[in-house]
Amino acid sequence: MKKEIRHNQRDVSLPRVRPQGAGVVRIIAGQWRRTPLPVAQLPGLRPTGDRIRETVFNWLQFLLVDLTEVNGLDMFAGSGALGFELASRGAKRVLLFEKNKIAARNLSGIKAKLKANNLEVINGDCLNFLSRSSERFDIIFIDPPFALNYHEKAIEAACRHLNPGALIYVESPADWSCEELFKRFALEIVRDGHAGAVAYRILRKKECEL
Repeated sequence: MKKEIRHNQRDVSLPRVRPQGAGVVRIIAGQWRRTPLPVAQLPGLRPTGDRIRETVFNWLQFLLVDLTEVNGLDMFAGSGALGFELASRGAKRVLLFEKNKIAARNLSGIKAKLKANNLEVINGDCLNFLSRSSERFDIIFIDPPFALNYHEKAIEAACRHLNPGALIYVESPADWSCEELFKRFALEIVRDGHAGAVAYRILRKKECEL
């Protein structure tokens, strides 16, 4: 990773993880428990697996305590597995951003079917949205297509939109070197795990006490 601290520096190239094909994941808990979420066969679409999500949401339940007061943002929604899981568990509001029109249309269809009034699907670029918005969140999910090198830009943008005590979830290739990046943005790892070629971490700003 380059050591120059410049906002306009090129993103670090991330190792690639073999993409998964089309299939189905399911909401694990909450009011829509066991609801299937279809996974379209689209480039870079790699839904967070059930086992990882169960672990991550156990962590979030402990760290955030009351999910019904949480405002969440999924910057790269894909299958919607993370955002719908949070909404199913009673989050106050969840924004799902997805640039791909087909994937966004699928998410909107699921939202309509579930009558998920606490969830909003936006077909657009979340980085552009955050550059114009002053909205803040309690949990921001960052799980972009690994090959597109969005992690650094997404983390930088997310750091400007955190409520006090808020958390960032980052999913990445297991061999991604991220220590200097986290240090640059004053982030510390509060929970982390690995599943095969994928690493998943929950981060917070160092000045925030949980």
